[in-house]
Amino acid sequence: MAAPPEPAATQVVDARFCAPEATAFAVTKIISVTGRDFTVTDVTGAAVMQVEAAVFAFQRRSLLLDGAARRPVLTMRDSGLFMSTRWEVFRGDSTSGRNLLFTVVRSSAFQVRTKIYVFLAGNASEQAPDFVIRGSYYDGACTVCTGNSDAAIAQASSIFITRQNTAGGALLGRHTYTARINPGVDRAFILALTVILDEMHHHR
Repeated sequence: MAAPPEPAATQVVDARFCAPEATAFAVTKIISVTGRDFTVTDVTGAAVMQVEAAVFAFQRRSLLLDGAARRPVLTMRDSGLFMSTRWEVFRGDSTSGRNLLFTVVRSSAFQVRTKIYVFLAGNASEQAPDFVIRGSYYDGACTVCTGNSDAAIAQASSIFITRQNTAGGALLGRHTYTARINPGVDRAFILALTVILDEMHHHR
């Protein structure tokens, strides 16, 4: 019997972030009076990425850093519009338009059910999204879907982003999210979406 075909890769940031097997990461946010930072750990508890951000910046930015070398992978920037409804994501530590990778747009400032659109840089017209985050952030589960459909990336179980509040609550303390990512899906892309999802729902 022939082996099943390999799943198609979903590369947005870089092929090196597309693992051939399913992966899972915990994304933990620690909030203090000096900053809003995230740590990304794998199933063994080892830190694989960091996110550094500033609370009091006029235009909020978050920098995704890879590994112990802390190399910049992505810069995530709030557009500064009403209620943090639009974020732009750039390659490395740049915010130049030529390094724009994708834009994340919340369909409305106030949502009961989560619907957030993702437009790749080549989709300048933004007539139809390349990806959609669907589900319920407040119920603790969202799924990243391909295109403007209910079809989750790769298969039905696809990618789930869940959250759990721990000591300190939403204002001071930490939130932990779990991102389960299918084979061939760009984990840097999904981890960036996890951080932006949190930032959109905890606008300062």
